[in-house]
Amino acid sequence: MTLNSSDNIQLSVVVPVYNEESYITSALEEIISFLEGNQNYSWELIVVDDGSKDATSNIIENFADNDMRVKCIHYSQNRGKGFAVRTGVLESVGQFIVFIDADLSTPIWEIKNALPLLEQGADLVLGSRAHPASDIIVQPSMYRRLASTIFDFVRNTIVGLNEFSDTQCGFKAAQSVSIKPIYSQALIDRFMFDVEILFLAKKSKLDIKELPVVWKDSPGSTVKFWSGVYEMFRDLIFIRRVHG
Repeated sequence: MTLNSSDNIQLSVVVPVYNEESYITSALEEIISFLEGNQNYSWELIVVDDGSKDATSNIIENFADNDMRVKCIHYSQNRGKGFAVRTGVLESVGQFIVFIDADLSTPIWEIKNALPLLEQGADLVLGSRAHPASDIIVQPSMYRRLASTIFDFVRNTIVGLNEFSDTQCGFKAAQSVSIKPIYSQALIDRFMFDVEILFLAKKSKLDIKELPVVWKDSPGSTVKFWSGVYEMFRDLIFIRRVHG
């Protein structure tokens, strides 16, 4: 395995957060506990606070003060999940990069299943809730299932990517050398950033693998499909026009 030359860090974990003071402490404790127990990789944890208005940033800073491997990136204006993930990815120094949602709807230990695929040569690994082998512990509501079906149809119609069963799962892993050039090209700041990254990765002929995951729906999700329909159409058309 070829190690990254910067600080010999092999694994960077990026966690975007926004107004998550109610569970960010337990989530970071769980992530750090997992990373500390994995002796195969040196690591860094990059938590990107996307302009939280509650105590989220202060909590993350406390973790960073107590562990040099934990880095907090904070900015005052809410820019969107895509901007937060892109910021964390481009600031990372590891050979492998994982990003995961702070609610841990996909458990942190899925990293153990993703990294072997990267070691075997995959450039990008997509967690897929729709994979036949995935274990959906808490099913999403009928509302969310309907929204997902409509989104898949619209996405496939405008930009394609129908060969992938799930573009929006909040767990993805990648080779730094492969994915950083993709993120450097990315322009979308909010929730269609997943589609943009995958569109660019496919266009660049990266080796993309889907990974079945354990997943549970998070009742506190801040994703509002219907109120974001205009933004979804706008960003999908933007991807097709600018990157197509």
